[in-house]
Amino acid sequence: MQTIAEFDFFPLVFDRDGALESQDEFETFLARAAGWPASDAIFIAHGFRNDVGEATALYTSFLKNVRAHLHRPEFGELASRRYVVAGVYWPSKAFRERYGDDAEGTRGLQNPTLAMADAKQQLEELKTGATPAQRRALDKAAALLPKLERDRDAQDRFVELVLSLLSRSRLDKTEGLPQIKKQPGSQLLAKLDDGSADGTRGVFGSVAGKVGQFLNMTTWYVMKDRSGTVGAKGVADAVRTLRKTAPDIRVHLVGHSLGGRLMAACARSLAVRPKVQPDSLTLLEAAFSHYGFSADNGRGTAGFFRDVIDKKIVKGPVVSTFSKEDTVVGKAYAISSRLARDNSRDIGDAADEFGGIGRNGALKTDEVASWPLHKAGTTYEYAIGMINNLDGSGGMIKNHGDVTNAAVTYAFTAALART
Repeated sequence: MQTIAEFDFFPLVFDRDGALESQDEFETFLARAAGWPASDAIFIAHGFRNDVGEATALYTSFLKNVRAHLHRPEFGELASRRYVVAGVYWPSKAFRERYGDDAEGTRGLQNPTLAMADAKQQLEELKTGATPAQRRALDKAAALLPKLERDRDAQDRFVELVLSLLSRSRLDKTEGLPQIKKQPGSQLLAKLDDGSADGTRGVFGSVAGKVGQFLNMTTWYVMKDRSGTVGAKGVADAVRTLRKTAPDIRVHLVGHSLGGRLMAACARSLAVRPKVQPDSLTLLEAAFSHYGFSADNGRGTAGFFRDVIDKKIVKGPVVSTFSKEDTVVGKAYAISSRLARDNSRDIGDAADEFGGIGRNGALKTDEVASWPLHKAGTTYEYAIGMINNLDGSGGMIKNHGDVTNAAVTYAFTAALART
């Protein structure tokens, strides 16, 4: 048994389909939870990175700060509770975050030779975890790369083959994918050179550069789909089994980035009978639609995670951090938005139909209580049965990965204290 910051820590590894690969570790986790007994179980999930070391570093930093907060006088007996932590590890892939002036950034995208080599590498990476049929489709797409610069038919076919990876996707309709899939591939690639508010105007250069950006966006959608599967099947099953083994234990779901989507999907799945209620849900710069909890996105469509609210699945606080400085969620949704629609105004921000919750908070949702994220020391009066939007803009959350600082971990500890 591992320990992190005096927490009993159990790494739970899931495959792309949500199957648990570390059954022995899970059995040890259950035995510790029931036999000690533990009062609280924390499930925490990383985002789009595929590096176990980075995920573990995230968990370590987060838990160290939580441990320090437990002893604050405003939290009373919180330090005396007994905690077990399940660190969720799932097969994510990297999303390219920057476009600097180097071979891997803007200059690389403008150089057709470098950009085409990069696109070929991205196609190879997409094969990891793909089905045999999907790998064959990607091989066919790779064979079309030399023709893409001047052949629109080849562009159309290339995009069709790549998007076949998402043929069974159950992504939220407010995420833009249905709108993207209706368009010819050549039209989608052309949009990647349009002006926008995300600072990427004109950087894509050749068609090869646009292809690289399109493949980056496809990776984003594949990872969003996968995170939902892992949450709805793997982690939800683990929570159900834990509650059968230790019926009185409090369960806390925490997710960063696409791990936030994973945990929202877990909560949504737990709403299906037999209903199991987690005690808190904390979303840290989550990567899903800012209309994910909405009853109506303005076009008559409910958010994919609306059941979490309607069915009152979470007993205690639902907390969601966001920040205008989260350029990763902002950029990813800016790209998706540009491809999904014709209007390029307000891309990625709160006025964008396809914006992200980690950038803008939960929107078009009546059940929202808004708070500024503040320094540790002043606790929150969280509303129950609502989304508690915590705005970390202005430096409290400096970037997408800034979710283990004292202010963010204090907000989570305050949620623990309400359970």
